[in-house]
Amino acid sequence: MVQVKKAEMRQTIIDVATDEFMKKGYENASLRVIAQKSHTTLGNIYHYFKNKEILLETIVLPVLDNIDALMDEHIQNYKANVLSKEELLYYTEHLEEYVEKFEFRCLFDKRVVIILELKSSHLLKRKEEIIDKIQKHLQEHYHLNDDAHYAKIVLDVLTDCLKHVLIEHEDMDDAKREFIKLFRLFCTGVMGQMI
Repeated sequence: MVQVKKAEMRQTIIDVATDEFMKKGYENASLRVIAQKSHTTLGNIYHYFKNKEILLETIVLPVLDNIDALMDEHIQNYKANVLSKEELLYYTEHLEEYVEKFEFRCLFDKRVVIILELKSSHLLKRKEEIIDKIQKHLQEHYHLNDDAHYAKIVLDVLTDCLKHVLIEHEDMDDAKREFIKLFRLFCTGVMGQMI
């Protein structure tokens, strides 16, 4: 019975911290507020998590690992597969299928907002490595010239769209539908600029 209560308290702390990190950012979230909202003490939080960084790792590492693994799989499967304008249009029109079947699915997790907003943590380097990997892959897929930093601009817009839908929609199906709408709108503009 005591172990169940400990597990419940640990999960409550994780849930409250996830919400606080998402809404306020990791850097601005307070462990005192997390303790208060978890109906426990600051000392009890330290009993479960050595420090704020360990709490962050507990929350976001599974998501980072998942995104990293799925991106590696995607890149391996589509390496050097430069998409034509027609292929991009086809994928854009059938995006619902691809969001469910492929790597996009790992992005529809509220913890992604925490990762995207992260500004200081030893996990920042890992986040930047994944973003760099995605950016380079976008460059290949969309025929983007790196000199103009178009891949970064595309990725920045897509991450802003993702953050927006994850924050605005509690229901992940609603978030996916909204993201698909925004992604289609953006991709249509990008495809219009392709030579």
